[in-house]
This record gives sequence, C-alpha cells and structure tokens, in this order.
Amino acid sequence: MVMEATGSESPSGLSASQLSLLRERLERARDELRDRLRREQAVALESENLPEPVDAAEQTREQDDAIVFSQRDVTQLHDIESALAKLDTGRYGLSEVSGLPLGFRRLQAIPWARVTAEEEEASQKES
Repeated sequence: MVMEATGSESPSGLSASQLSLLRERLERARDELRDRLRREQAVALESENLPEPVDAAEQTREQDDAIVFSQRDVTQLHDIESALAKLDTGRYGLSEVSGLPLGFRRLQAIPWARVTAEEEEASQKES
C-alpha cells in the first residue's frame, strides 16, 4: 500500500500519517526483537548434563546458533532504536551519508534504513 504525502511534511518528505505508520512498524519490530533476544539468551545459557555425545553436540550447536542470532538481533535492535530516536528529533528518513531523503518505499521495506538504496549499493561494491 503506497500512501501519498499529505499535509505537513517532515524534512524527509514524509507525511505525518507515513511517519506514524513507520513508527508503529519500528516499535513492533523492536518489541519482537526484545522478546526473541530473551529467548535466545535463555537458550545460550541453558546447560544440561547430557550423557550422549550426540545430544551434547546438538545442545552446543543450538547454543552457538543462539549466540550468533543474538548478536545479529542486537545490531538490528540498535538500528531500530536509533531510527525511533531520529523520529523524535525529526531526522528520521534522511540518509546518514548524504542527508538526502530515503523515500517512503525504502522505509516501508526497511524502516530502520540509514542510507539510500544507491548509497548502500555503492558501499557494498566497495567492500
């Protein structure tokens, strides 16, 4: 669903209704990540004295996976919280590199985006 900008717009060109929609999505994603992090941390800390080597190996793999997923989720949670802070300061929806508007379609896809699609593509080519 593409919403047209109406009424007063932010520096990013987003309307109040678009900003509200994106804030809701960010808050929902933040809450889901926090819940998942709690579950992942519980798995990472879980320890059973398993007599079978295969069971112990499976438990270790699950713990290792939980740690990897947790690290990824912490990074994404930081990005989401940063985006929410930008909403409060009026800097949301602007590239951290160029200051250009990110656009509603990009933010619908990735509400915590920090740079334009072109800037992200260019930085990936450089890597």
